[in-house]
Amino acid sequence: MRDFTNFAEDVLQLFWRIHSLDRVPRAGFLLRGVPDPESVAAHSHFLATLALMFVREHPEDYDQGKVLAMALVHDLSEAKLMDIPMPVANAWLGDAKEKAEQGVFNELFEKFPAYYSALHDEFLAGKTSEARLLRALDKAQMMLKVLCYEKEQRGCLEEFWQKPGNFNDMGIAPVSALFDAICHKAGKQRPR
Repeated sequence: MRDFTNFAEDVLQLFWRIHSLDRVPRAGFLLRGVPDPESVAAHSHFLATLALMFVREHPEDYDQGKVLAMALVHDLSEAKLMDIPMPVANAWLGDAKEKAEQGVFNELFEKFPAYYSALHDEFLAGKTSEARLLRALDKAQMMLKVLCYEKEQRGCLEEFWQKPGNFNDMGIAPVSALFDAICHKAGKQRPR
């Protein structure tokens, strides 16, 4: 265990480096005309809340602590990389985006236990039940936000409804049911 002074200094440095996340807008919404879209920090908060609700509903299937920790840290690298919208990342960056995210994350947490980097790496790999749930809920949170923005008549978001990848439930039935409910509420067909 480290001494309190070093730990406190490391925490201060980390928060100095990530504090801007409450002002980093979700770029996909910004590019589609949503004025004052949610920030990366707000997204992470909403995702953690959604994850808590799902894990509490299915406690035997998921490690609650791991899911919530993963939700809280999954986008911290965007403090340096900013939020790169999916169409650009998929078309131009491929695996480079995830490598950059992991590299930035490792740098942010270099003075902390490997637990944090392993957690982030697990999320990116998407192989464990916790990571798969969180990756699916990450998409669901985005589509919930699209639904809300459309109800508020903010932005041109139709293309979100047409991409099957935006509804990737990772084979998790309760998440699939949430996507179906979102589409029903929006009066849209879920793309397959």
